[in-house]
Amino acid sequence: MPKNYYVVRDPIFGYIKYNHLERDIINSSPFQRLRYIRQLSLTNLVYPGADHTRFAHSLGVMEMASRIFDTLMAKHQSDLEWDNESVDRNRQLLRLMALLHDTGHPPFSHASEELFENGIEHEDYTVAIIKSPPISEIIDAWAHKSGVDITSDLVSKAFAGRFVDKDVAFLTQIFSGEIDADRMDYLLRDSLFAGVTYGKFDYERLIHTLCLIPDPGDEDGNLILAVEEGGIHAIEALILARYFMFTQVYFHRVRRSYDHHLVEFLRHEGLEGGVYPRISNLEEYLGWDDVRVINLMRERSSKNEDAQAILTRNHYVEAFQTKEHITSEEMTRFKWLFEKVCEEFRDVRIFVDDPEKEPHKFEKYDLFVKLRHLDTLELVNEYSSLIKNLKLIKMYRLFVHRDHSEKIRKFCKDFWLKHDKP
Repeated sequence: MPKNYYVVRDPIFGYIKYNHLERDIINSSPFQRLRYIRQLSLTNLVYPGADHTRFAHSLGVMEMASRIFDTLMAKHQSDLEWDNESVDRNRQLLRLMALLHDTGHPPFSHASEELFENGIEHEDYTVAIIKSPPISEIIDAWAHKSGVDITSDLVSKAFAGRFVDKDVAFLTQIFSGEIDADRMDYLLRDSLFAGVTYGKFDYERLIHTLCLIPDPGDEDGNLILAVEEGGIHAIEALILARYFMFTQVYFHRVRRSYDHHLVEFLRHEGLEGGVYPRISNLEEYLGWDDVRVINLMRERSSKNEDAQAILTRNHYVEAFQTKEHITSEEMTRFKWLFEKVCEEFRDVRIFVDDPEKEPHKFEKYDLFVKLRHLDTLELVNEYSSLIKNLKLIKMYRLFVHRDHSEKIRKFCKDFWLKHDKP
């Protein structure tokens, strides 16, 4: 008897199951490319275990999204008035969106996204990949054979949040939102492989307490994702996990230095015109992965300082850093400091680093808490004082060659203290 599903072993979920359609997508060249794109860029040069890839993460997001969906169906299938066939169809649609969501990433993931042309983002490449062979052919052939109305065009529109049917719009919230499957997986996975505990939280409790409610801002009463009151601490743990992963791992000073070297190499040596191929040249774009970039670095390292810095682990070092939460006065003072450093050390190459991340976006994207005893709703950022009081992560740094670091550190320290407000 032929198998109707396959399994792969995963360090987060144990076994992840996938069907024939998903297997064909996983085996396709655009998806296999994700095996050669690291999840965390060059973070493995700081945390040696952080060699995991977008490939494993994508499988994990599909699994996490499925677990969220199954929990919601156990609670709300009757509210949605979906028969079992509709449940199966929408579950498959969600799994395809989750599985394919990162196929548009450039080499080394987010680190080199600024080299897209004209404000394009990796999600735009993802939409193009879904709508192009071989992915489009795999999905459309399966749809024709199975009779299920999930086409590549539908998957691409659903991924982009352009649903025709509003009653399934909450599917986008499951894999792309403030408490989505993508975020849950990357925090757990990045924490595990980096060998840190900052990204851990009780994801099973969080999933168990997710629910659907009629959208208070929608006259039609379409259902949106919410959380039961018992899940508020699990959400707080997720937000704190993300906060600490950014401050301790993603914004680690050495990792950020390598990101600058990578971008400078690609801009001036690796990429024609200093940008990735356009979406209209998708085949050429899909030829780029971490392996290709590393091979280029090896070829050109003798004449390129940035490639040499990465390959020999001789990165620029931090000469100055502000606090993680700077004031407007400190922002102004840093810009003044940078001008003075450039004047004083005219022949020194300097990287300015300005990482910034909001701890959450609940002010922009509402998430409601369903209060148990009052049978009312409250916005999560109003209900939780912890979430409400988290500050924007924003800091400034200067990176320079090691040979110049001591004298520039002293200059910066003296300047900063001299102009500190009394």
